Amino acid sequence: MIQYTSAYDFIVSLLAIGIIFVIVSNKQQTYESRYEYFSVLTKATFIRIGAGLFFSYIYLIYYGDGDTVFYYSGAGTIVNMAKKDVFAFIQLMFGERTPELRSLFDWTTGYPTYFKDANAWAVCRFTVPFYIAGLGSYWASTIIMNAVLMIPMWRFYTMLIRMYPQQRKYMAIALFYMPSLVFWSSGILKDVWCYVALLQLYLAVYQIFIRKKMIWKSIFLYVFWAYILISIRPFMFYTAFVTTLLWIGFRLIHTIESGVVRTLAFPVIMIVMGVTIVISISELGDVAEGKYATVDSMLEHAVIIQQDLTRTEAYGENTFDIGKFDASIPSMLSKAPVAIIAGMFRPFIWEARSILMIFSGFESAFLMGFFLYLLFRTGIVGFFALVQKDAFLISSIAFAVMFGFFVGLTTANFGALVRYKIALIPFFTIVLFRIYGLIKT
Repeated sequence: MIQYTSAYDFIVSLLAIGIIFVIVSNKQQTYESRYEYFSVLTKATFIRIGAGLFFSYIYLIYYGDGDTVFYYSGAGTIVNMAKKDVFAFIQLMFGERTPELRSLFDWTTGYPTYFKDANAWAVCRFTVPFYIAGLGSYWASTIIMNAVLMIPMWRFYTMLIRMYPQQRKYMAIALFYMPSLVFWSSGILKDVWCYVALLQLYLAVYQIFIRKKMIWKSIFLYVFWAYILISIRPFMFYTAFVTTLLWIGFRLIHTIESGVVRTLAFPVIMIVMGVTIVISISELGDVAEGKYATVDSMLEHAVIIQQDLTRTEAYGENTFDIGKFDASIPSMLSKAPVAIIAGMFRPFIWEARSILMIFSGFESAFLMGFFLYLLFRTGIVGFFALVQKDAFLISSIAFAVMFGFFVGLTTANFGALVRYKIALIPFFTIVLFRIYGLIKT
């Protein structure tokens, strides 16, 4: 991959790192005396940048290619199209994928990757600004992407600090230091966009419904990040939509002082939320594309994966099988326990087949061990009694379980599993750290 490792890439990357270091360190020095949590800004930023460079090394130097290369080269063809036809470039950036647009690509622009796959092509589109900012260098683009996307991540972290000021170090661990989370969300992949978009949906809901500040700006940001998430992984948006509604609903219930009124209001609020969820998901069918666009297509896709797994040994030992099921909700719910365990806690250490998988295995072991320790200290009833007192914790544990279920059900191999599950890691870890803080005090 000589085109990705030239002297030009080295110089541009060093320049990017130098500029980012100056900006971030000045930001930290300016606010650290006023806000103590700013002490982790530079460290967290450069851990992500370092992880991004390590990720790039693994895929460009060790493996030689991968999805990240195709996403980046796809972004390059879109940028080249701007030189040939600006109007076509604008259409491509807004998601148009007509045969007429496809025919405009030639040897001067390069031929697009993933053009037929709406979800993958979206990553190419969203990578274009970083391709331009990185001056056509994959390494510099990765560095800049991690620095820029640290901004919305940091805003989510400040939300957590407002909610749990005594646990800022634990919240930093949950967001910035979990190994597989940092690694898989630092490369040019679907995962980084999905992770950041997910955090921003929660942040926007917090600003609009709870803090009640910057409402119009937050509405705009919610729509912006929802579009990104729906474009790449619609089922993740569906999960986040449901669980943020739970946050709003239980927050409202907790504000009702009268126990009688609270009891009467609970089913009404749940019904309103349920109707909202059904209508919203059905209306989003035109925006979402691909196998995760609708509930039916997700169910059918899950069955296809399971059948493919039982028919072939093409995946070798890198697969897991949760058992047979069909494309009906009762059948799939019967697999909920094994699917949730798979989505949240696998691969187990003994299932790891590579160095990267071993790290994920140890991380999963830590999460499972920490969870079991807390259950031992509080009891199952006590654990969930503590969770139910905090609407955000209810939403977070609901997201972790629901998303773990979807991932465990619709993923056939550990390679995809460790990438998909990073979205649930911070939310589950936040719950664990918060409960730990409550029983420690």
